[in-house]
Amino acid sequence: MAVTILGCGYVGTALAQQLQPRRQQWPLRLTTTREERLSSLEELADSALLCDATNPDQLMAALQGSRVAVVSLGPKGDRQVDADGYRRTFVDSLACLKSLLPRLPELEQILYTSSCAVYGDANDGWVDETTPPDPGPGHGSVLLESEEILTGIQDRHVCILRLGALHGPNRTLDARLKGLAGSERPGNGQQFSNWIHVDDAAGALLAAIDGGWTGVVNVVNDEPIRLKDLVHRSLSGQNLAPVRWSGGESQKPRSRRIRNDRLKSLHYRLRHPVVNTQSGVLPLNQVP
Repeated sequence: MAVTILGCGYVGTALAQQLQPRRQQWPLRLTTTREERLSSLEELADSALLCDATNPDQLMAALQGSRVAVVSLGPKGDRQVDADGYRRTFVDSLACLKSLLPRLPELEQILYTSSCAVYGDANDGWVDETTPPDPGPGHGSVLLESEEILTGIQDRHVCILRLGALHGPNRTLDARLKGLAGSERPGNGQQFSNWIHVDDAAGALLAAIDGGWTGVVNVVNDEPIRLKDLVHRSLSGQNLAPVRWSGGESQKPRSRRIRNDRLKSLHYRLRHPVVNTQSGVLPLNQVP
């Protein structure tokens, strides 16, 4: 059973690393849009290819002979802030994939890493996979549009994994938040954020392959945490000056708490159930 990972950024590379013990059983093909990454990816895979997923010929070459496709794309360069580029990365790539399916009869399973951003604002309330997405304008609406391309596929096993905000090696929260020390920030910091360690994002994808998951699954940890609490935890742990919250905010930030009940019902056990700003987890009995 061959597995292709389309997009080997933070999550895709972590999944490739977790798949290493299965290489004899599951030949592994990895793709990237950056030529300088090919040599490092070749060490993790049976083959590594340059692939623009909006190019039918390149995408066909990447998927030919694979039983599982993991679509873990990320915007390139200014696509992160460019709406058209964002749409090209996600919507156009998945539309291209869907168009190729009649020529890929051996492709049985498609896994897609989306984002909890599709839910929009829930006014601090809880949301789960049955909550109608309401992202509003922006990147969340593009991701929802890309999801809808896949939900229309009836003859394959399709699973959409909606990830929380990522942290882990090379993305520790302490490093990301220390620049806020002693600063004044707008608002009160009361909005919730929802996180997932990259090991668990990759682990859930591996479990989805093993278990033949379908439908939508929220992939978040057990601890929705208010921004103010997260920043305080990080800065105090580094003995840095706290943030001063001004309370003045012209627009209410989006806030939601994401349930992970379905993830657990599929027998996935989180390796990092709560946020540790240094490396990933705090024991449950040490959560402040």
